[in-house]
Amino acid sequence: MIEILFLILSIFYGGTILFFYLGLKKEIKRPLPEKRWKPRVTVLVPARNEAHRIVNTLKSLKEQTYPTSLLQVIIIEDHSTDHTADVVRQFIDEHQLSHFKLLIHRNDGQKPTFKKTAIKFALEYAHGEVILTTDADCKVQPRWVESMVEHYDDNTGMVAGLVTFELDEKSTLFHRLQTLEFAGLVLSGVGAVGNEHPLICNGSNLSYRRAAFDEVGGFDGHEHLPSGDDDLLMQNLHHHTRWKIRYNLQPEAINYTRPVDSLSEFLNQRARWASKSTNYPGVLTSLFLLGIYLFYLLLFLMTPLAILHKFPLSILMIGYGMKIIPEFMIMRSGLRILQQSSLLRWFPVAEFFQIPYIVYAGFAGFFKLFKWKPNT
Repeated sequence: MIEILFLILSIFYGGTILFFYLGLKKEIKRPLPEKRWKPRVTVLVPARNEAHRIVNTLKSLKEQTYPTSLLQVIIIEDHSTDHTADVVRQFIDEHQLSHFKLLIHRNDGQKPTFKKTAIKFALEYAHGEVILTTDADCKVQPRWVESMVEHYDDNTGMVAGLVTFELDEKSTLFHRLQTLEFAGLVLSGVGAVGNEHPLICNGSNLSYRRAAFDEVGGFDGHEHLPSGDDDLLMQNLHHHTRWKIRYNLQPEAINYTRPVDSLSEFLNQRARWASKSTNYPGVLTSLFLLGIYLFYLLLFLMTPLAILHKFPLSILMIGYGMKIIPEFMIMRSGLRILQQSSLLRWFPVAEFFQIPYIVYAGFAGFFKLFKWKPNT
């Protein structure tokens, strides 16, 4: 029985990745809307204890090509214990940025506060018809705002963007493997949107109409969760409104962040991300994610059993083939878009690194075995 279950899950997983690959191809070919729109835009940047990183983010936001008369940038200092607010205030004053605004967010101390709480607070001050979000440790490109806006037509309610890690000559193998693994997540999200089944996106590079956000009730129903300001919002828009969702694959709209430096940080981060999957709307989505997790779990468990001749090696190889071949296809196409094709050489290493981490992250996320930032 276990052999049959393993083969079924292998075919299911391989078909899923092929589905994402075909969706990625569709999204690559999707043309820009002919009608150009110049709405008022508000960029939201939640920041907690980012005093040592946020200046680079602010510099990149200052360089935006979008008209400043239509642009508002709000930095939300969210329960920091460092000098984040002072750094932001000094930067705004030094550069005389009248379209930048610093907000200080404090809750009543009676319940935890997460990124969504800070965003909801800032939206009370936002003037934009379109809301963009990024993180305080990200670097955006000069045409980021302009490029995201160009992807809206009258039916589009959300445009997600690409995020990757910024690598340099000091980047370790661990950093490169993280970048490759993260690219797989991002590209799967693109493929799901390309096939009209939005699944995941990243709040480090996200935009949505304020009208669409309000129509779906914002973060209502999941505001208590530490994550989900991105993909839970995306899925709610897809399931509960008529707004369309698309991805911006233009290189000029890629946002850059930094990988974590330790394995413990990495596992904690991925467990936190995995924790929100139990709150995705729709039973089919939950069953879909459960099937993927069970495939990884069996792959993890059957590998040592096959080595000990307790499980057929030929069946195990079918499972690995159904994983590796379609994943290579999507990574080869997607890394070109991310301008990181050189990382493909590390693909075999990343494949084996990925299996135990997903098994752990899924388990730890389900049982909430992770830590959030301080003051939560």
